[in-house]
Amino acid sequence: MDTFTVETVNQFIIAKQHLTPETKTNNLVQIADNLVGLHSTSQSSPYLSLFARTNSFQKKDLDREAYEKKNLGKIRCMRKTVFIISKEVLPFLYAATKKQYAQRLEGYLERLGMVLDKYHDIAKEIEKVIKGRAMSVSDLKKELDTKENVSAVVSLLCDQKRLIRNKPIKGWRDKRHTYSLFDEYFPEIKLEDLFEEEGIEFLVRYYIERYGPVTEKDIVWWSGLNKTPVRKVLSQIEDMITKISIEGISHEYLITQDDKEKLRDITSEKTPIITFLPDLDPYLMGYKDRERYVDQEYYNHLFDQSGNAATSILLDGRVIGIWDFVSAQESVVKIHLFEKQKEDIQKKIIEEAKRVGSFAFDEEAQIKECKEMEPLKGRIPGAVLVPLKDC
Repeated sequence: MDTFTVETVNQFIIAKQHLTPETKTNNLVQIADNLVGLHSTSQSSPYLSLFARTNSFQKKDLDREAYEKKNLGKIRCMRKTVFIISKEVLPFLYAATKKQYAQRLEGYLERLGMVLDKYHDIAKEIEKVIKGRAMSVSDLKKELDTKENVSAVVSLLCDQKRLIRNKPIKGWRDKRHTYSLFDEYFPEIKLEDLFEEEGIEFLVRYYIERYGPVTEKDIVWWSGLNKTPVRKVLSQIEDMITKISIEGISHEYLITQDDKEKLRDITSEKTPIITFLPDLDPYLMGYKDRERYVDQEYYNHLFDQSGNAATSILLDGRVIGIWDFVSAQESVVKIHLFEKQKEDIQKKIIEEAKRVGSFAFDEEAQIKECKEMEPLKGRIPGAVLVPLKDC
């Protein structure tokens, strides 16, 4: 079994993820495909993920590609999590993951105190009212003139792909969406044309191709699938994959035969690459085994107790610190470095912080360095979204 250095593997993967100067692209659909979706639980994350991977990205670019051209759709899929994915892969991911959240309906309604018949009645009314337009939950409530929990019903209808999340109401950081009928948004997509097994085979293979080298545990965790169907697919595609090891890490890694040959051709990167990634970015959330890109000493600074990743600063694919941004009376980007960096690296970090700040605030941002940071583990849920709040 071939063995590669951590540095070589990190360099290979950041290139696959469009995080090197040579691999950045303004093709947003290509990026979404190569990440197998943009993590979108946090409203601002997909915008910042794209900013890190493009040369001239503007917030309106994602809105145009998703909500005007409709080349991308925002749906719940892997791990019951919301992603922005291309319409070409959407049917496969739906087929592979729909059982993961299918049981959410009755349990959710029970917590709401809503009987199933009542849900179906409200759902039909929503579909009737929303036909031919995009509407917010607030607008739906007014038009339906009901005191029922319309927001919850809309969320469940999105799970069932009867509705789909459309454009945010007030810009890139607004959690409130408008909604449209799924069949009107994507009239060409026929979700029931694929069997679950076809979707799972596609998802596992697609993930290995785009995230490899990966462990079996990575596949199971990231996809939300059980080990049994994952192992079945691995046995079906064993002719296209092989195993490698990474120096200093005990796991066996799976990688395509083609990618292993590409790994052998990797040469050392002479120019350091500094990257600012948002919370929940696919580069960090794409793996369960994370030794390759974060030291155990700092794991709890980067990940909360649920395994969610904070906004991070990377040097050549390895996490060296945390950043945060707020907008109150002043536009400020905060940075916390785990260890002191060389002067040239420190300079690059400040430059990138200013660049990200200008994108986030549409004006020049102040940079504030935080000497201390309380680890995320043990802090309240949601702290991962504001890791440097107390700085």
